[in-house]
Amino acid sequence: MKKRILAFIVAVLMVAMLVPAAAAATPIKLVIDNKTVSATVAPYVENNTTLVPLRVISETLGADVSWNQTKKQATIQTAAYTVVFTIDSPKYTVNGVYKTLTNPARGINGSTMVPIRAFAESIGATVDYNASTNTATVNYFTNMTGTLKIDGSTTVQPIAQDAADALMKMNSGLSITVSGGGSGTGIKDVAAGTVNIGNSSRELTDAERTSGLLPYAVANDGIALIVNPANPVKNLTKQQAADIFLGKITNWKDVGGDNSPIIVMTRETGSGTRATLEELLMAKASVVSTASPYTSSALIKAAVAGNKYAIGYDSIGFVDSTVKVVALDGITATSTTVINKTYGMSRELYCCTKGSAAGLSAMFIDYIRSNDGQKNIVAKEGYVMLAD
Repeated sequence: MKKRILAFIVAVLMVAMLVPAAAAATPIKLVIDNKTVSATVAPYVENNTTLVPLRVISETLGADVSWNQTKKQATIQTAAYTVVFTIDSPKYTVNGVYKTLTNPARGINGSTMVPIRAFAESIGATVDYNASTNTATVNYFTNMTGTLKIDGSTTVQPIAQDAADALMKMNSGLSITVSGGGSGTGIKDVAAGTVNIGNSSRELTDAERTSGLLPYAVANDGIALIVNPANPVKNLTKQQAADIFLGKITNWKDVGGDNSPIIVMTRETGSGTRATLEELLMAKASVVSTASPYTSSALIKAAVAGNKYAIGYDSIGFVDSTVKVVALDGITATSTTVINKTYGMSRELYCCTKGSAAGLSAMFIDYIRSNDGQKNIVAKEGYVMLAD
């Protein structure tokens, strides 16, 4: 009996030695940019090092996280940095450069726990730990000073403007100007270096990428076909829609509507929305030359709303009750159909930089891609979150 008891005690001690210090560590409070952040696995202190759940802090700061089960590695990608942690390893990398940890990353209840200071300072954030209140404070988006100039896509403009307003409210020493002009303008200006970020509602061409421009997706979107609410047409096939914008179908009666000429409205040449429509709907053919061009998402919506027999197209972020969305092949442009790609004109929206994003440009992009930016800006403006 004594031998069994002794064997049991030895087994318990051996298991205890294998369990990370987290089991007995003191839970701490995590505050990021003045907001308390909660997690299923609480932050804790191990050997005077604060460890936090990687996914929670990364997504709060606008990073993408991926996990390699074979290597036991977590990769965190921000606009400017790639940080890789390996469970139980004292080594980690920042943009490919090896660094050493005082305490390694741990795997706790399915969460990767990383030293908060090592990760935060790797991406340019600051960290403070208050032992008396057991509070770890991270400042990233509240650590911005300087000026930032942005222009381009009028589709992306509301997202960029809301993000600029939010960040300037957080930082008294920060100035951000946002203007439109269309995707073509944004891409041209960022390539020329006259703006820090060029917004685009279309993908970059091979030539634009070769010139050194890099796109960062900030939202998902769908190009909705819109008509006046009094128009009885509710659905068009993809071929019918293409033929309307190509000028092959010219009367509403040919697609189930009134006996009246179709008035085609379009975005201007250089618009990313127009380029995407022509690519996804019309096999890159051009909109009929008789179509009336409008230089912004707001203007084309207003024009369609004011004419019973007009048809146009716009981002779902701009659609409201002043216009009616026409289904395409029986599918309406919604958050669900955009994210699962069942809607035929789904796309991503981008912030573009010349070379890799850095400094304020990278932080601005990270903010839009953060949980706060996606939920309180992208979704509230009517677009579709990246993580949906």
